[in-house]
Parts: sequence; structure tokens; C-alpha cells
Amino acid sequence: MRSAGNTVRFTVSSCVVCVVLTSGIAAKQACAADGDEVPPPAPKYLSLDHLDAYLELKAEFASTEVDTKGQRLLRSGRSQKNRDWTVEERLGLKLGGTVLDPGFITYGGEISFALTQSRFEERTWLFDRNDDDNGSLLTYDLRADFFRGKKVSGSVYGLRQDDRINRRFQPTLDQRRTGFGTNWVFSDDRFPMELSYDYLETDRTGNADHRNDEHFTASNLHYGADWIISEHHRFKFSYEHADTKQEYQGSRQPFETTRDLFGFEHQLDFGPGYEHSLRTLVQWQEESGDFARDYFRIGPQLTLKHSDTLQTSYKYQADREDYEGLDVETHRADFLITHQLYSNLTTTMDVFGLKENVDSSVDTDQYGASVDWQYNRKNPYGHLYANLALAYDTENTSSDLGPRVVLDEAQTFRDPIAVTLRNRNVIPWTIVVTDASNRRYYRIGIDYAVIHQKNVTRLIRLPTGQIADRDTVLVDYMYRTPADGQLDTIRVDFNLEQRFTNGWTPYYRFSYRNQEDDGSAVFFRRTDRTDHHRLGVNYEAKRYTVGAEFEIFDDTVEPYDAYHLNGLLRMVQTPDHTLNASTRFSQLFFDGGGLDNRDVILIDVELDHRWQLSERWSTIQRVAYRYEDDSRDGVTHGWDVTAGFEYVVGDLSGELTFDYDRLALPDSEENDYGVFVRVRREVPNVLAGR
Repeated sequence: MRSAGNTVRFTVSSCVVCVVLTSGIAAKQACAADGDEVPPPAPKYLSLDHLDAYLELKAEFASTEVDTKGQRLLRSGRSQKNRDWTVEERLGLKLGGTVLDPGFITYGGEISFALTQSRFEERTWLFDRNDDDNGSLLTYDLRADFFRGKKVSGSVYGLRQDDRINRRFQPTLDQRRTGFGTNWVFSDDRFPMELSYDYLETDRTGNADHRNDEHFTASNLHYGADWIISEHHRFKFSYEHADTKQEYQGSRQPFETTRDLFGFEHQLDFGPGYEHSLRTLVQWQEESGDFARDYFRIGPQLTLKHSDTLQTSYKYQADREDYEGLDVETHRADFLITHQLYSNLTTTMDVFGLKENVDSSVDTDQYGASVDWQYNRKNPYGHLYANLALAYDTENTSSDLGPRVVLDEAQTFRDPIAVTLRNRNVIPWTIVVTDASNRRYYRIGIDYAVIHQKNVTRLIRLPTGQIADRDTVLVDYMYRTPADGQLDTIRVDFNLEQRFTNGWTPYYRFSYRNQEDDGSAVFFRRTDRTDHHRLGVNYEAKRYTVGAEFEIFDDTVEPYDAYHLNGLLRMVQTPDHTLNASTRFSQLFFDGGGLDNRDVILIDVELDHRWQLSERWSTIQRVAYRYEDDSRDGVTHGWDVTAGFEYVVGDLSGELTFDYDRLALPDSEENDYGVFVRVRREVPNVLAGR
């Protein structure tokens, strides 16, 4: 059996052999043309339609300095300095052609070979070390397509690429991706199918202390089939097998997961005009490894369209899930009514009931209703938008103080505010944070921190981690439930906005949420009480946009008042020259008593400049600055500067890029700068003279 690496090398070697053979065929044809007799044309088993070459020189220098202040009386500050030099000489080929016929095999892509020299220096408060490295590097992005336009068609590819990833206020990462895969399609009017396999290995390096250096591997096998019984009746089946592994330098614990997912979907349209539909979705997942989730789900949904303005839906979903040793069984039913009054007012009502059982020790019954009105209408002054949503539900829990599971709770980090988990009495060691795709695991102490205040749990984004400001994450956790209790929840959301034709848009947004225990539980789990008001105005003109907002966030956990100012100035707007400047100013006044009593000023400024100076010269500059003054935690400064020039004349091109990042925190300071140089000479149509 050929390993993944051997398979890639075999694919690349085959393509190189194809290039050599094609060059030999072209040379023989050229020699025959010089003689008196021209032999009859031989069949073209292998055709090279185009072959372009290039020579490239790249050089990169990066420097990182980290100084950490002493946090204790007997512990002095620490410092670390890293220097990296890399030089790379590369020869590349871009090719494309056919085998026998374009309907049989077409191939193409890029392959290059490079000689590399690098040097690394590191100085810390404990030791100094140097390292030199010389070697070679092969990169490629090759693809072959089989039987284009036929009933059965497919493709194979292999890639190995180097990229640079810019991060706000942090060093630029170097990323190397290696992968291969194949995809095959069976085209049929009644039973189309698709089969694919992808493997991708990713290495990211470049952080100062290697905590963000990462190694990812992911493989995915997918099969899908449709059974099209008729135009209004179809059945879908899918199967996916996936293996993922994530390794972080600085963390001893890798994350590995293997998943098998089966999916079934049935769609039936019926009625006199096929206006009604019945859709049933079934999913079955078996997973092993870290934070594995096994589940079985089935959910039929019946939709009846009674008229052009009235529609009802009936939904039921049953889940059986096994997570971290807990067996969770859930049943939920919904009845929805959607009514359209003229073209202005849409009304949606939902009545639901839910029953959940966790390990036969925690029983939960929940039921409630909601109604939502959406209104929009043109008027002599512009356009009016309004929305009002009301919801009420009650939750009854009967247990022996066992845990309850929360999966995929969405939370968005918005500096300088910590996110608060919705439930009280969270079990700390059960918290798992991933990105919005549920593919990447974030690390406590490196990407985020956890703060417990009485029975409230909050997450704080760490500026030096992988979570960026305004990123949305998914949080899994368990929390302890009372022996018996009832929790009532009321939610009100209101939005009113008038968009005037002269560019002004005043708005008011209100959100109210209140959850109350009945008081009979062993311990209260009053989850939330929020009274949130936002009053603001925006003005948009051709050259600039400005806005102001006043915010009152009356909350049981972290109340604050704030005002925000933002602006965007389009100073230059031409096809060859753009210059945009934006700024955001916020001041927040927290009133959390002894837990969170502070004032924060936050300023963000960004400048984006792009200029095509001439046909040969172009330039780009990007500057981002952040200032944060926290009366409790101190002052933070962040700089992110990128300046680059590009020169292109004929087949010769060059690039010079300078990067500077600075993140000064109250207890540490990191300064990073780097220079990237690239010179490239294209050699188009290598075979033109043959």
C-alpha cells in the first residue's frame, strides 16, 4: 500500500515524466522538419498545449522581541529575541495539455523546485542558540481531469504551497499546505452520484514563543447519491468519513477525532399545484477521539400552503446523543404559522414543547410560544423598518443534582466586554471552545481565560491568542441543575429604523430578557436579566460615513453604559488610486460593584492606501492602531503596519514588503518587524521556437 507522501511524490514524478516525454516528441518533430522528407504525422498520445517557465528569488527577514515585566517581588522580568533569515531560489514551470483527446484526459498546473538557505537565532534570559539550515523545496499544484462531459467524469489533484498569513498586532505566520485528492461524478437523470477524497496537511510557524506553531492533518471521504423519483419526489443519501488531528507547540495535548456521518433526506411535494411539502431529515454520527459526539437525529417537517398569504408548518425532531459519557435524549415539536398582510407586514407564530432526559437522572420539560412581526414600508421621507418579537417559555427540571449538557452555544467576543455563559453553576473543566465551524479547538490560558464570579462563568479573549476581536465561537459545557425547579423566561426584542433619502438613518434597538426561578430549588439558577437599549444615528454620503450610538446595558452580571463614535472617510476613489481611513471610538462605564467596576476607552484607527503609480509601479499601505485604556487593567497599544511596492515590466516583476507589529500590554511588550523581497522573471511559451 502506498503512503500519503509516496502517493504525492508518485503524482509529481508522473507529471515531470510527461513534460520530458512531450519535449522529446516536440524535438523529434522539429528535426524532421529540417529534412527533405516529412514523415506522416504520428498520433499524439500526449500533447503539451502550453509550457511557461519562471525564475524567482525570495528573501525574508523577521525579528521578534518580547519583554515581560516581573509579576512578583522575587521574580524579575524576562526578555526574548528571535531573528530569522531565509533565502530561496526557485525554478518553476506552468503547463497544460491533453492525453489522446480533451474528452479523455486534460492536465495542467504548476511545479517548482527551490534551493533554500536559512538561519535562526534566539536569545532568552536563560540561553542563546543558533541554527543554520540548507536544503531543497518542491512545491506544486497539479490537476488532471478525466472524461470531461461524459457520463462518468473525475479529477485528481496534488498540491504543496507556501503562504504568509498576516495577523492583527502579531507576527506574520508562514503556512505550508500539502494535500491531494480526487473527485468522481456519475451523471444520470435518475440516480446521480458523487465520490470524493481529500487529504490536507498544514504547518504554521512564526510565532515568537512557538505557542501558535501548529500542525493540522485532515482527511475526508465523501459519497453522495440522489434518487430522483420524479420532479417533485426525491431521496438523498450521503456518507462522510473524516479524520482530523491538531497539534500545537507549547501544548502537550493533541486533539484527534475520527467521524463517520450518515445522512438521509426525503423530499415530497404534493397538492394540486405541488404547493405542500413533506421533508424528512435523518442523521447518524459515530465519533471517537477527543470531545467525541455520537448522535442519532430524525426530523420530519410538514409545510402546508393554505393561500398566498397563509402557511403552516409542523415540525418534530428526536435526538439521541452521547457526549463525554452522558446519554442525552431530546424530543421537540413545533407548530408555526406564517401570515403575510399585503406586502408590508409578516407575522410568524411558533408554539413548541420539549422533553429532555440526561442519563435518566435529569428530566426537563419545556414549553412556550413566540410571535414575531416584521414591518417595512416606503414613505415620503424614505423607508421605515420595524420589528417586534415576543417570547415566553417555562422550563421544569427534576433531577438528583446531576449535570445538564449545553452544546454549540454561540458567543461573540467584543472588546473590552467578556462573554457570559448563559447558564449558572458551570462545571469548569467541561468547557470546550471551538471556532464557528466547530473544527478548531482553542486553548485555555493561551487563547482565552475563564473567570468564575460566584455562580457566573465568563470567558475573556487573550490578545496574544488565536481568537480575534469580534470573532464568534462555539462553547460546549456542562452545568449543575437543582434537584427540582422551574425557570420562566420572557424575551422582548424591538427594532425601529427610518432610512431617510438624504442619507440619515436614526434607529432605536431594545432587547429585554428575564429568567426567574420559582424559589423552591436547592440553589437558585437565575440565569439572566438584561435590559439593553441602543439609540443611534448614521449618516452616509458619497465620500464619508459617520455614526454615533448611546448604549445602556443593564445586566445582572456586567452592567455598563457606553457611547460609540465611528467614521469612514473615502479620501480618494479612482480606479487606480484609493485611500480610505476609518476610526472607532468607544467609552464604557462598567458598574459591576467590586467585581467589575472600571472605565474603558477604546480607540481603533485604520488606513488603507492602494495606488497604481504607473503601468510598472504600484504600492499598498495598511496601518491599524489600537489604544485601550482600562482603569483597572492598564493601557494597551497595538500597531499593525504593512507597506509594499510592486514593480512589473514585461515578464519581470518584483515585490518589496515591510511588516511591523507591536502589542504593548500592561505586563508585556512584543515588537515584530519583517522584510519580504521577491524578484520573478517569467519565460512564456518555452516551446515556441521548437
